[in-house]
Amino acid sequence: MKRKEIIKVIGRASEGMFETVTDLLLLATYLSLTNMTVRNTYQAFRAGEEAHRMLNEINYQTIKKVTYNMITKGLLKRMSKQGREEIAITKFGRERIEAVIPAYRVNRPWDGHLYLISYDIPTQANDARNLLREHIRKTGGALLQESLWMNPYNPTRILSDFVTQHDIPGSVLISKLGKDGSVGEERLSDLIRRVYYLDDLAVRYESFLNAYKKRGKQSAYPLEAAMSYLPILKNDPQLPFPLEPDNFPAARAYQRYLNLTTIG
Repeated sequence: MKRKEIIKVIGRASEGMFETVTDLLLLATYLSLTNMTVRNTYQAFRAGEEAHRMLNEINYQTIKKVTYNMITKGLLKRMSKQGREEIAITKFGRERIEAVIPAYRVNRPWDGHLYLISYDIPTQANDARNLLREHIRKTGGALLQESLWMNPYNPTRILSDFVTQHDIPGSVLISKLGKDGSVGEERLSDLIRRVYYLDDLAVRYESFLNAYKKRGKQSAYPLEAAMSYLPILKNDPQLPFPLEPDNFPAARAYQRYLNLTTIG
């Protein structure tokens, strides 16, 4: 298989999150540098080697070249500490990879309500409607039916600012439900499981947990574990914990991910 084909396979496996060698190397280095106090040049290269082990037609000189390019582009930086050369990820490098990597939210403050979002936008303003839909989705909304969304986190301020900033025409209405409310004849708990695809997510998390049962050297490479876990987390709405089903495996999967990607 040619190098470009391998990259495409990895891109598909990670749901398009990491489609370039630089992104893969940056992810590997990020995992290494953020899970240990310091890493030297050799150790940074080793972090990159795992990415290139997956792209096995690329040699060690290329690893060094891409690492050097990341330093040149300001993604990584060299530092001197106690006479030793060390490599650290820069603010720019961290921002680049964190823009791709979803973060597990340990704290999820919740006011105990769910919010229904409806809107009436003129048909000639399709671009504005699509823009609003995408914003609602990205901020935790799930589609119930045409022009009606649900969000467990209060979207009032965010939507108000967005509508004003982008001059969205028409009207956007937000109503509040208690956690024991209902929409039609469907129980709210069942509705939440359905519209946020929580059963499918649970299956994916359990598959990850089963695939990486141990932390030992033979169980997984950190980058492989990250590429398996992060696409699942990306699809997780990370609902308030009281709204997650009993025994939902997300927290267990997160702890397993930390164990697999923490070195040393």
